[in-house]
Amino acid sequence: MGIFSTGTSPDLKAFFEAEDLDDLLEARSKLRQLDEKDIKKIRFTLEKWNKPQAVSNLLFHPFLIPEDIRVSCLIKGLRETKNPYYVLASAVGLQGIDSTGFSEEERKAIKESLIFTLKTSGGVISARASVSVRDFLSSKDTSAMFELLSHPDETTRHNILCWLIRNAEEPDPDAFISMARSSNIPEEVRKEVIEKFREHLKQKETGEFSSFVMPLYAYIPNLRDIVKGP
Repeated sequence: MGIFSTGTSPDLKAFFEAEDLDDLLEARSKLRQLDEKDIKKIRFTLEKWNKPQAVSNLLFHPFLIPEDIRVSCLIKGLRETKNPYYVLASAVGLQGIDSTGFSEEERKAIKESLIFTLKTSGGVISARASVSVRDFLSSKDTSAMFELLSHPDETTRHNILCWLIRNAEEPDPDAFISMARSSNIPEEVRKEVIEKFREHLKQKETGEFSSFVMPLYAYIPNLRDIVKGP
């Protein structure tokens, strides 16, 4: 019997224990309405924070988390230091929430946590964080984002550049190039960024679709794949 057998509805139990992300999505679709016992079990699971699969699954699907603790759990996940999969799950979970619904304090905490993740993580975690952070940035963050263009992960760099192009090319494209040249990034990275920006401008001028306006979504591994490693 699973760890959630007692006092847990079959559908919620299946959701908690789903190890494959496709199975998790199917289990989520069956959770149409939670009863009081299920909500209590969700609260207990998040309070204990010691069941990696169940906690991660909830962070991936935060609308199952009671509203009064939803944001605090996502922020806690982003700040997790022992289990990086919680960081990934929280970053992905945020992508399904309208960021305008957060308070200024919450937005600030989420943005700072995501930027810290970008500075300290790589691979799929930073790639997904670079998508999530876009909704929490403002023009005041432009310089900080330029500095992150030297990130080792290619997908992360692409997503950061996409945000910068969208927010820093208007009204004067030359301003973007000036900011790139004055940023504290390696010379080879600076040249590549300016080259890609000019490519973007050329694509716009010729009516082509610019490959620098859409973020890339890195493939999300299952928890067991992260734990076992290569």
